[in-house]
Amino acid sequence: MALSVRALGGRAALFVLPLLAILAGRFATHTALAAEHPRTAALLFLWLCADALALAMIAKAPKKRPGVRALLGAMAAGCIVATIGAAAPVREALFDMQAVAMAMGLTVLAWAGWSVSVLVRDLRRGQSLAAAAEAVFPPQLVGFAAKELAMLRLALLRWGEAPDVPPGAQGFAYHRVVNPMIATFLVLQLIEIVVVDLLVSHWSETAALVLLALGIWGALFIVALMKAFRLYPILLEAGHVRVRSGWLIDMRVPLDAIEAIEPSISDAETKRPDVLNAAILSHPNIILKLKRPLEHQGVMGRTRLIERVAFRLDQPAPFIEALEQKF
Repeated sequence: MALSVRALGGRAALFVLPLLAILAGRFATHTALAAEHPRTAALLFLWLCADALALAMIAKAPKKRPGVRALLGAMAAGCIVATIGAAAPVREALFDMQAVAMAMGLTVLAWAGWSVSVLVRDLRRGQSLAAAAEAVFPPQLVGFAAKELAMLRLALLRWGEAPDVPPGAQGFAYHRVVNPMIATFLVLQLIEIVVVDLLVSHWSETAALVLLALGIWGALFIVALMKAFRLYPILLEAGHVRVRSGWLIDMRVPLDAIEAIEPSISDAETKRPDVLNAAILSHPNIILKLKRPLEHQGVMGRTRLIERVAFRLDQPAPFIEALEQKF
């Protein structure tokens, strides 16, 4: 346990420390001293960004030996960050140094060209787009982008689709209880988006646009979540119960691992680490007590052992009857 906590802290430090260094350099470019010496400030900030990202890449690489393309990507990212993050006078000084600006552009183009060639090569070999992208970008970034694209596709498309119930399985809905409450939050959020945009725009149009974008993203997230609750019911399949809560929870519970269906569970018990509570904004009415602990990996990658699985169904009686027939 101590080793896992230490490893998690080390990974966090590899993300936080370069970010703090770059933020400190960015603030330094806005000082009077940087305004008096913009070229020196530009070169120092460019070096800081590229060096911080490259050192983080080396520290995270297996045996501290990243590939040449990975290091080139870190330096290209440093060039982009330095361009975007520097104060306006420092940025102008950076572009005034034609040799430096040309070197930055060539670095970015070299990484982009190399990465595209690797991506095209892997796609021609039959790999999926996600697998090919992981050879170019960090896997965590690819996974995050894939989830965001799936969320947007679900929010904007897939209207009127039938619930995902494979042949031979029985689906049990749970969205009729939770979706009306979430719809209320959606209406309140839409009102908040308009009010915040009107108020903040009087102070800063840029801040208003950022908050507007975040508000729209949040509204799309809620729409996708409501649709996921309807499209992904809990399933009783051959050999297991598939407990789902939208895309937030997806766990298969083997039938031979279920000891009993408990009548109730307290609020305090639903918060225990060995209890998987799949009831969103409601109290569970189905509690599966397990004969043996089962491993479950959450959305954020955290793994824990589960001894009871709790969820809520719109109509629990048909599920209990169907499950009892399986034993």
